Amino acid sequence: MFAGDIEQQREIARKRLEKERQCEDMMHKIANNENPLCTSSGHSTGDSITIVNIDVGCNDDENIKLIKRGPIHKSELTREQRYRLGGAEYRALDLLSRLVPMYYIFFIVGFGFIIRSYIALSPYVQSVLLNDKYESINAWGFSFFTSLASFNNLGLSQLDESMQPFEKAPFMLFLIMVLILAGNTAYAILLRLIIWVMYKTTPQSYYMRRETLKYLLDHPRRCYTTLFPSYQTKWLLVVLVGITLAEFISFVALNYWLPVLEGVSWGTCILDGLFQSVTTRSAGYSVVDLMNLNPGTQITYIVAMYISVYPVAILMRNSNVYQERALGIYSRNNENEGFDIESSNSMPFNRLRRTNTASSVVTASRRAFRGPDFYVRTQIQRQLTSEICWVIVCIFVICVVETKEIMSPSPITMSTVIYECVSAFGNIGSSIGYPNTPTSQVAQYHPISKFALIILMYRGRHRGLPAAIDRAVLLPSEQLEQKEEEDDMLRKRTSSYGDVSPQDYYRCRTL
Repeated sequence: MFAGDIEQQREIARKRLEKERQCEDMMHKIANNENPLCTSSGHSTGDSITIVNIDVGCNDDENIKLIKRGPIHKSELTREQRYRLGGAEYRALDLLSRLVPMYYIFFIVGFGFIIRSYIALSPYVQSVLLNDKYESINAWGFSFFTSLASFNNLGLSQLDESMQPFEKAPFMLFLIMVLILAGNTAYAILLRLIIWVMYKTTPQSYYMRRETLKYLLDHPRRCYTTLFPSYQTKWLLVVLVGITLAEFISFVALNYWLPVLEGVSWGTCILDGLFQSVTTRSAGYSVVDLMNLNPGTQITYIVAMYISVYPVAILMRNSNVYQERALGIYSRNNENEGFDIESSNSMPFNRLRRTNTASSVVTASRRAFRGPDFYVRTQIQRQLTSEICWVIVCIFVICVVETKEIMSPSPITMSTVIYECVSAFGNIGSSIGYPNTPTSQVAQYHPISKFALIILMYRGRHRGLPAAIDRAVLLPSEQLEQKEEEDDMLRKRTSSYGDVSPQDYYRCRTL
């Protein structure tokens, strides 16, 4: 009996030692940035040799999970081991906490030095800064002020005429355009592009880093509010190019014969049109006198300013899974949409084939070009109904208060009031202006009109916020995973109720 207890204790001690060696081996591989799921190691345990495979099958995966679930104290792990055992999501958050500040510093500080270098090399830009109407402008201060204001799309400039003096400085306009895009409308696109390039250029030996970058590419909205999946990022790029192209065509086609572009070469005209198309939507800079532009171009700019934030805001809300739970709206599950026609070859009867007709082509086109899902349509309808009421009310108040100026021959007209209100609602900073004054047209309004614009700016600034708590600001937990499983089940159930199962037979269709 006593000998049996000794053998049992030896067996327990042997298993405990074997488990500790497995844990130490895995910790060593993790600390050395190796994939713990691709190698094996052997250990001698007294009289025999025990082979410990870390990743040979499903059983070894379970062993690793058991090791991770075990009571491993922080004092037993180094900082690198704690970092790598935290999971891909924690590593992705850590990477973003360093990548995003570096992104900001590169564009704000880096482009500030680039602008300062260009000023030092360009006598024309130096003359613009020295020959200002009131006093000369410091080159260093102007460089970093312009870089910061352009990146944050503030629309502020130390020059009285905005960017009109730089009409003959194409490189300056190009730098400002890049800063405007990188700081707002193309921020999500460039950030995902940077992560994708980092993933493609990272060697295979850096397993943990590649896993972290891959996690950011596959699950971007779990970590950041303005980082979207690949499909949505492509749509954001299409919308950005489409809106900018529409503004550019409107500028060139409707103003090339007007005095505002008189004496301007075609190259400068194209550059001015591109710059104005990029800045009017979000930044508010102007390289030409907006008051002298074609009214059709002004209307195009008004529409672009109003919808400036909606592409990003709708994508942000549509990709927030917790907003689905809050509203009770679940998008369709696309897993079962790819019905394989070739799999029906095993049918006990021959398939019928026919030549495509006009009706069949139209039906197939409707299926291929499906509209946005219910949630996106709901968001668009909400933006076009409830939020536009704020703009209409503000326009009404200003028109009532500024009746004398609008009715009399003055630069303040109905169209300029609409332009100022939409610019204020979109927080653009653009203004039609007022003759012989360095300020915007709002400076000529009465205090009540200014107060109405302040309220409109405050409301427009907060229109891009999500309606529910965002997934990117929640840390992973067991309760969170359980809720996500419930959402996935509800989404699949909704899809199964709304979809029509593929038929097991085919028939000949006629006109």
